[in-house]
Amino acid sequence: MTDSAAPLPAPTPAGEHPARWLHKENLAAVLSWLVFAYIQQSTAMQLYGNWHPLSLLCAASLLLFIGLFFYCQSCEEHSTPWVALVTMWAALTTTAVLAPNGFAAGLGVLWCCLLPWFVPARWLYLMIVPALLPVLIMQSLDGLRLGEGLMILVCGTFQFFAMFAMSKAREEKLAREALAHTHQALLAAQSQLATQAADAERLRIARDLHDSLGHHLTALVIQLQVAGYQSNQLAAGSAAQEKTENTAQQALTGQINHCHELAKQLLQEIRHTVSQLREPAMPQLALQLKALAQNVPQLQLDLQITPGLPTDPLSTALLFRVSQEAITNTVRHSGATKAQLQVWQHKDQLCYRYRDNGQLTQWPLLEGNGLTGMRERIEQAGGSLLLSNPQHQLQIDIELPAVAP
Repeated sequence: MTDSAAPLPAPTPAGEHPARWLHKENLAAVLSWLVFAYIQQSTAMQLYGNWHPLSLLCAASLLLFIGLFFYCQSCEEHSTPWVALVTMWAALTTTAVLAPNGFAAGLGVLWCCLLPWFVPARWLYLMIVPALLPVLIMQSLDGLRLGEGLMILVCGTFQFFAMFAMSKAREEKLAREALAHTHQALLAAQSQLATQAADAERLRIARDLHDSLGHHLTALVIQLQVAGYQSNQLAAGSAAQEKTENTAQQALTGQINHCHELAKQLLQEIRHTVSQLREPAMPQLALQLKALAQNVPQLQLDLQITPGLPTDPLSTALLFRVSQEAITNTVRHSGATKAQLQVWQHKDQLCYRYRDNGQLTQWPLLEGNGLTGMRERIEQAGGSLLLSNPQHQLQIDIELPAVAP
């Protein structure tokens, strides 16, 4: 990046979108729905006819069910879509009433797959009752036979297994997120400890130089000063001596003065070195980001940071925290495989840009806790955070006041 970098885009509301299901699980859900829907719709068409209003109502209920199924997946985990879940149950009940000899209990399995993400654990398994109740009532009105009762029992078992499996999947997901967060915190702490250890080592070396070499050099300078003074006195008191002796004495005086100057110069250099060692090392943003990228092997991170970029500890810490949050959201939510991170200086502003190749399914987004905290930290430092969605990909742009090099 150069100083002619393009200006940052205008601010846009932003947020986060969780992606809880793997593609293969979505495919399994769709295939299961197709089988159950075919059985239900075939039964309704046999009872009422192909284009009878009740057959069309059954088809509409089936389509509404699968549509709400995917809608619930896109909802935030902590904002339970009760209306959608109840409507799905109503659609399930409608198909069970219109086609009592179909397989509406199979649709209940799909409904139960969603519940672990939204329903508290203490109430979760009780939801099997409403999932089986419509089918049980319709079968009982027609005279519940042994085979039908066993089929309802088997479907109830599958619903229980679906709840259990998805509960474990949710717990595993939360555990992975907690582990990733802890791992990032550990990396940050490790980096801080390494910096503190390096600072402590520099301080120790500075003290050793000052206490040992500095002391001896100071003593050497004093002794050379005394020797120079004595040499001058000796030269003044022997003015009547022979010329050859005066020449030797002058040469000795010149040599002592030269050693005196060398010792003073060496002492000044050591003092300068000690002063530099006492200054804490400036944090290296590029090194920290490279270490962060190495711990996320599933994401290919392209770092583009201007060499020799002047950054103060506050800006470095802010950009590192923002990068942590951005990479975490990318891995957890967007399904991206590549991301680009750029840092450059434009006039008196330190510019930062992060963009991945994931796809946003909705825009504008509602800001979650991560993005809200990120924005607050940046604004407290006198900067600005802007978000945009070029080509439906999330882009984060930050401007911070640049420090003097």
